[in-house]
Amino acid sequence: MIFFLVYAALLMGMGLLEALRESRAGNGSSAFFINNRASGPWQVGISIIASCVGGSATLGMAGLAWQAGTPAFWWLGSGVCGLLVLTLFLAKKVRESGAHTMPEMVDVFLGCERATALPRPALSPRRLVAAVIVPAWLAILAAQFTAMGRLTSSLTGLAPETALIVGAGLIVLYALLGGQAAVIRSDVPQFAMLLAGLATACVFLLFRDPSALRAAPLELVNESFPPARLGYFMTMIGGRYVVCPMLFGRLLSARDTRSAVTGCRIGVAGLLFCAVLITAIGLACRGFVPPDCAPDAVLASALERMPAWASLILLLALLSAVLSSADSCLITASTVLCNDLLPPRARGSVSLCRAATLLLGLAAYALATRGHGILDLLLMANDMYVSGVVAPVFCGMLLPAGRRPAPGIAMLAVACGGVLGLIAAMSGNPVFGYWGMGISGLLVLAGTLRRNSPLIAEEC
Repeated sequence: MIFFLVYAALLMGMGLLEALRESRAGNGSSAFFINNRASGPWQVGISIIASCVGGSATLGMAGLAWQAGTPAFWWLGSGVCGLLVLTLFLAKKVRESGAHTMPEMVDVFLGCERATALPRPALSPRRLVAAVIVPAWLAILAAQFTAMGRLTSSLTGLAPETALIVGAGLIVLYALLGGQAAVIRSDVPQFAMLLAGLATACVFLLFRDPSALRAAPLELVNESFPPARLGYFMTMIGGRYVVCPMLFGRLLSARDTRSAVTGCRIGVAGLLFCAVLITAIGLACRGFVPPDCAPDAVLASALERMPAWASLILLLALLSAVLSSADSCLITASTVLCNDLLPPRARGSVSLCRAATLLLGLAAYALATRGHGILDLLLMANDMYVSGVVAPVFCGMLLPAGRRPAPGIAMLAVACGGVLGLIAAMSGNPVFGYWGMGISGLLVLAGTLRRNSPLIAEEC
């Protein structure tokens, strides 16, 4: 309990200090949304890694490795592939857009010639994309809250329901105080703690019994992780890293284009290392935790069996992992809501964005109390978001300015993909998600057959 209270006090102190600093500097929404575009390459890269390696990629991935073996690498490995695509094709365009959020860029890349502050129609590509992002990131945030509740319970001894409230409250309060600036700055020490904890756990498990890791065959797929599942991970999970409002937020906070691209490269290397490390930990847990353990509870079970010193280090590392990812999810959802869904006159208000952060935090908590598993929540969000947004935005960003689709076609593409993604999530059949990605991307490309006209400009 003492360690948790000290950790929470330090975190709140950082958030409060950042809020006071930005208030005195008069930076306002620029700091809350994009860290005043002051992030250097290492800050961007480490923040990308810290945001990606959250509760799902630690608790969930280690459990999958314990269950399915080395193919569990693809949980984060698919993200490495997606982030590499982002680095090669989109990172430069993202930073040069000068936007504050990913949906704001849709004004430029999906039908409109330029982003403006003029009043928008009730429904536009920008608002439709934002309307898909907010609930999708709420589901991801709920998964992080679930992981945070489990870790808080293990560290403090609180009842699971109370621990969930305390953990979620800590995340919401910190994000509400400092915004994007505080989140990015805290990612560096949190990632250092994460890396130290994972390395300590891996070394301890390997010294205890290296045979579990040696006995695991090196496989890309197997019976527990067939090729169809690999295809799902590469498409639906990897796709979220290609066009991701959370990662775009990191690139938009970079001080210049070079910092954004270099930060992406650092992120690729760091994410690859973390994928290997977490997979090794999951494999090393074989024979250390009971064979009837649920995959999501593998690391929690290992914590109970470790010496107190190793258990504490790993707990603090996992706490850092969840916090660094959860606060990024919450800031992403709140800034998109305020910048892209509210009327233009309401945008740029830090007070309003803080209110939205609180409201979305409460909504994610309500979703977390429904008891869904971490993986279920994460994949449900991915199905809806990746099917409806990734392919249209990716295609739109690669198209030349004179061959962009009309806003109506862009909205149809997002709507069709999103509906099919929702059907995939509800039915458990990923084929609908694949069709959603294909149809939404093809609709955007088909819309380029008709050149932009004055009518299109009026629609924007």
